[in-house]
Amino acid sequence: MRLPIVKLIAAKETRDLLRDRRTVMLILVLPLLLYPLFGFAGFVLASGIIKQETTVGLVGSSGTGLPPLLADSGAAFADGLMTAKFEGGPVTVKPIDEDAAEESLNSRAVDVIVRIPPGFAESVAAGAKPKIEIRIRDGDEKSKLAGRRVQAILATWSAKVRERRFEKAGLPKDFDKPFEVKDPDDKKDELKKGADELRDQFVKIFPFILIIWVVAGAIQPAVDLTAGEKERGTMETLLISPAERSEIVVGKFVAVTFFSFASVVWNVFWLTVSAVLFGLWLGSPVVNLPGVLGCVVLGLPIAMLFSAVSLALGVFARSMKEGQYYLMPLMLMAMPLAFWGMLPGVELTPGMSLVPITGPMLLQQKLLAVSSEPIPWVYFLPVLGSHAVYIALALGLAIAQFKRESVLFRETGPAKSAGPGLFAKLFRRSAAP
Repeated sequence: MRLPIVKLIAAKETRDLLRDRRTVMLILVLPLLLYPLFGFAGFVLASGIIKQETTVGLVGSSGTGLPPLLADSGAAFADGLMTAKFEGGPVTVKPIDEDAAEESLNSRAVDVIVRIPPGFAESVAAGAKPKIEIRIRDGDEKSKLAGRRVQAILATWSAKVRERRFEKAGLPKDFDKPFEVKDPDDKKDELKKGADELRDQFVKIFPFILIIWVVAGAIQPAVDLTAGEKERGTMETLLISPAERSEIVVGKFVAVTFFSFASVVWNVFWLTVSAVLFGLWLGSPVVNLPGVLGCVVLGLPIAMLFSAVSLALGVFARSMKEGQYYLMPLMLMAMPLAFWGMLPGVELTPGMSLVPITGPMLLQQKLLAVSSEPIPWVYFLPVLGSHAVYIALALGLAIAQFKRESVLFRETGPAKSAGPGLFAKLFRRSAAP
């Protein structure tokens, strides 16, 4: 294989791709538009949840002899029932009759209904366990959120009722707690807890988004350099050149990898900017910035793998439209491996490091995590080594496809089956007109 020819072909294909507005739009412009939009939408959603006002329809009364459920005004819950774990904005209580309860809920006059049975306080004093019913609108997110808020309020009220019962029996308030568990998050304020939760989610989502863009950055250029050239009639010009088939494939492979890896770098940049802005807003780092460089390095073998597979599949197609049919399932095949790396409890092990896509994703999560654990450098070699094997196999398949005249010139020749059975029916060549 002659390196100067490979460089020449790679440069020529890269220039052609740079002239393609669709490719440039997909790789450079689309992330530039999407990330600010997603960030704004997330901020609006979070702000809406925090400021969301809830109206609770209360049927019945808690009675006397218990810690107060409502404030003196009767239009709000008593002080102390809104605990630190309570999620949401202001809550308004609206006493309603039983007959009007369902109508108020369905007409959205209230977001949730709380039914307290008659004689509730007397039943509690007698040692019975009366049931408080909570009703929400099915399929309504606002009503579901209201239901969660009311459950948190009633859980706090239940604890206060229990403490009052212990006091009357001459027992300490924490009589039912034989020991105390020290929660590591108790010393953290709500902002710090929110930052930790956001960081944990961001570390998992960051590599997943990169996988999506790596696949998208490889499919479009690969289709254009294989099926697109067939459709434009420029493939024959390249094939009659002094370059060998393997040199042509490697040159195209370098060009596709360049665009796919450029998509990785560009998206890592914008994801890092988003993480830094969130970190400044929360006052706590969201990602480990030095680990971002490791994510870029691990993005290269993934880009090379998808580029090689995309070329092997794209050359089989006769047109851009047919090539997209062949390559879109490639993203669907990559999704289970990507989701596998996001499942709770899945850890980076020697065996998992050999799994394509999943291994690099788990290693990227370790690199991005803001923790005291050391970076598992020992896994770099198996992750990169295993993907080098996968890349070589895919590239070998692409070269083998380019050496088959029946694949390169599928639009000509008599109708023949591409293989036995169902595969032949799906990919049978049509007869020449």
